[in-house]
Amino acid sequence: MIFLEEIIKTKGNRYLLKVRNKEEIETYLIYENTIIKYSFLSPRELSLREYEIIKSDKTTDQLYEKALKYIDYKMRSISEVKKHLGKDIKDSSVINKIIEKLKSNGYLNDDFYAKTYINEKIDFDLVGPRYIREKLILKGIHYDIIYANLIIYKEEKQFDKVFELIKKETRYKIKKPYKKAYLSLKQKLVNKGFSLGVIESSLLSNVDLIKECIDEDSLILKELINLKKKYDFTNYLDRSKVIKALLSKGYDYETIKEHVKG
Repeated sequence: MIFLEEIIKTKGNRYLLKVRNKEEIETYLIYENTIIKYSFLSPRELSLREYEIIKSDKTTDQLYEKALKYIDYKMRSISEVKKHLGKDIKDSSVINKIIEKLKSNGYLNDDFYAKTYINEKIDFDLVGPRYIREKLILKGIHYDIIYANLIIYKEEKQFDKVFELIKKETRYKIKKPYKKAYLSLKQKLVNKGFSLGVIESSLLSNVDLIKECIDEDSLILKELINLKKKYDFTNYLDRSKVIKALLSKGYDYETIKEHVKG
């Protein structure tokens, strides 16, 4: 026989139930709504089904509390919470029940999550829309939600951010020839998630700013000091190898010709 021996009110809307199963006393902490729903209001005999409900509710409540702590640490997507709960329980029906409860209580909302995440990235980070989209996909946000919210990231704002990144990269002297510096900067901007159209247009608009940070003549002279130790510049074949080596490093052909003479 299974008997509900005692019901004790605890903090919040939870109750401690003491259940005698054969000769052992078991304790379960469950929520008030379960107490009311199944009339666990006073000591009485429990059916096997009621006993299983209490045990199941304890597990669900514990996982719900764990999910709340996980969300309280920082905002989470539905997918993130599901994965977190999946570490403790494999029953998808229990996980889905907890997710629905979190959603109905206003703790989970992927649309709000995406909107907040996008606004924070636009306001505080130098990243493009592709970077944001990829991060949200990894967090399990549906494509439709991402695209519906990412529309606020206007191209004008993207140009502003790319310009800020270009300024940041040109604060100091660049120790690369222009072509190499251009490609390096372009790759950094691609990695930041901006479109090629915005990147190319921004780089072309700021050619002078980039070139001001590069002393290509000084750089090529340093290269030539080392190359002269290896090659005879009066020899046509050696001179061709020097020109090829400098071209591979991104130096302009006309600049190379000015410095590499037989």
